[in-house]
Amino acid sequence: MQKKKIKNKYHYVFDTLEEFKEHFKDTEIPNVQSNWRFSKENDWVWSDDGRILQLLKVAHKVNHHGDRKNYKFARGWVRTIVGTFLNRDKTIMDSDFDAHANRYTFSKTIKNPAKQVRKRINPTNKEKEFATNVVVGMGAVKAYMTAFSEDNSTNARKKAMVLLKQERIMKEIDKSALEIAKELGIDHKYVLEKLKHLADYSEDDAIILSSTKELGKALGTLGTIIKQKELGVVGMFQGFSPKELESADRKILTENNEE
Repeated sequence: MQKKKIKNKYHYVFDTLEEFKEHFKDTEIPNVQSNWRFSKENDWVWSDDGRILQLLKVAHKVNHHGDRKNYKFARGWVRTIVGTFLNRDKTIMDSDFDAHANRYTFSKTIKNPAKQVRKRINPTNKEKEFATNVVVGMGAVKAYMTAFSEDNSTNARKKAMVLLKQERIMKEIDKSALEIAKELGIDHKYVLEKLKHLADYSEDDAIILSSTKELGKALGTLGTIIKQKELGVVGMFQGFSPKELESADRKILTENNEE
């Protein structure tokens, strides 16, 4: 959570829905609107980089050099504690204070919207949904498209790669996997017992050998250290080329220009 004071009053930007609800726990919890473009003044809304903040000012018309006789460049504009944004379908309303030196002027194109994504410590509500989708086997691209309501699979592919490189996302995936396993009654003991049973009682030599090898890996008998995280996320990276995975650390999330 971040906050900034204006005229002796603090205005907040929340990282997660849980954080937002905790802040308002002693009062009536406001609704959070999913589309800021059609929200009203003082509404709490989701920003396009997955955080929650309030519309402090909403104007329904604006003169712009892009206006034409039968065409309006923008529906109007909105102002938050972070900055002022033209109300257009292509506008990216972010929550990065560093990108807006003056919150009273229209924001310039954000060339690096991934900066906020990379800096964030706690996962947002949408990022948690993404992690859960991955754990249940949805696949990284589909998981992103579902969680973030992204229709463009190419954009989802790029953004999913960046998210999967963030430590908070991997921790959330691990957490979700453990919670699901717990609900199913699966733990380390259960897995080892099943492998031991197969190794001891299977009539298939191939199954016996395979089960014994897996037990050996788990115990370190074979001298191989298994990186559980790498094994657990193999499915998430299916469909990505080695070149794409290698460049994911350097990839910057690209968004449509605000113009």
